[in-house]
Amino acid sequence: MSDFSILPAARGAYVLHLYISRPQLLIVSRLGQYRLPAGYYFYAGSAHGAGGLQARVGRHLRRAGTLHWHIDYLRAVSKVQDVFYTVTDEARECKWSRALAQLPRAFIPIPYFGSSDCRSGCVAHLVAFPRRAEFAGVQRVLEQAAGAPLVRLRVG
Repeated sequence: MSDFSILPAARGAYVLHLYISRPQLLIVSRLGQYRLPAGYYFYAGSAHGAGGLQARVGRHLRRAGTLHWHIDYLRAVSKVQDVFYTVTDEARECKWSRALAQLPRAFIPIPYFGSSDCRSGCVAHLVAFPRRAEFAGVQRVLEQAAGAPLVRLRVG
């Protein structure tokens, strides 16, 4: 996807669904070094800055050259499959990451990933699954946690 204008320029919250095809050794700024297994990863974030969802998610989809946020490091070794989002002023990443972490076979691959500044005490805003079948119905789970419908944008 190269045309990010389909995404709203409004403030919002989003979940990136990423795929890692083979095990990766990942060094994430101050979080350290981690061996990530092949599998499916879900990163929950918010876009409350200038340009809203269009700017923030667009940056993630472009694989920005500058490694600024934790997700930038993961994007260097993964492929985005889907983006789930909603226009909102409410931060939803805590609700979403907690809901995903409750699913069977879910695991936290990197503690504090995306949540190092979280005031809600989240372990991480990144949740992973070893196989696709283990996160069936993820959109429904996210919508229930948010109490609102989400838009799903298929990328990969």
